[in-house]
Amino acid sequence: IIARCEAFYEDLDFTAARQWKEADPSRKVIAYVPVYVPREIIHAAGMLPLGIMGGGDGLEVIHGDAFYQSYICRIPRSTIELGLSKRMDFVDGMLFPSICDVIRNLSGMWKLMFPGKYVRHFDVPQNYRDDVGGNYYTAELNELREGLEHLSGRKITDDALRASIKVYNENRKLVQDVYGLRSREPWKVPSADVYLLMRAGLVLPVEEHNQMPKDYLAAAVKVEAQKRDNCRVIINGSFCEQPPLNLIKSIELSGCYIVDDDYMIVHRFPRNEVSTAGDPMQHLSLAFLYESISTAAKYDDKEEDKGKY
Repeated sequence: IIARCEAFYEDLDFTAARQWKEADPSRKVIAYVPVYVPREIIHAAGMLPLGIMGGGDGLEVIHGDAFYQSYICRIPRSTIELGLSKRMDFVDGMLFPSICDVIRNLSGMWKLMFPGKYVRHFDVPQNYRDDVGGNYYTAELNELREGLEHLSGRKITDDALRASIKVYNENRKLVQDVYGLRSREPWKVPSADVYLLMRAGLVLPVEEHNQMPKDYLAAAVKVEAQKRDNCRVIINGSFCEQPPLNLIKSIELSGCYIVDDDYMIVHRFPRNEVSTAGDPMQHLSLAFLYESISTAAKYDDKEEDKGKY
């Protein structure tokens, strides 16, 4: 399982996503950059959400350095490199979440570089009242819905959205099960394994990815590994820029058990299930307002809440 996940991690041509699209000419792929987008809407449109975490340490950045200052983080520069080197030529659209000014600017650059592609800067609320931020975010979600409908040429029904929410609820539960087992028995679940499992979820259809944690958990509980007197540590602050895989391994080799992290928090952004009753767009909006994790990329409307999570 992990060998397959590592192959996905190292593949900067996104072969799995290419093959998914090539299997049916009507299929479309919508890529997104960190931290969070409502993948349920993309899935309900019959499209594949493709997570782009930059080029990592396996890509030499040449063209990307012409677009940004040298002190700007590697994600936007390497994402441009992926685009200009035609590694993402099969992608039909790009979503740029509201993380920072740099990503906002990257969305504008993408429109100029690839004028035929669907590009959207996806904003989120900074007010958490239902009648203010909630209404704003529901409208933002519906604009995304309409944009994907125009791109696909078909309506995204409420029933399709509920079905997509259900399958992503299952994915989030399985992801939490993996994190839970690592927290309880980290000697059975190396953090590099968890990281690679999560990375696979960025490039595979969610239905296919859902099987991976099931199979991994079934195998991991049977592992007879020796418990060591290691320090239990939490890694926090890597929600955008991802660490090299060898760094994750090195931390554990140095005598630490990583028992929680914020790598690829798109898989865990809503902490609990999103309701499948009633208006699915409203429930996606409420899940962001009240059930999403705290992170530096998300606004805190109360000073006393800053850092509490």
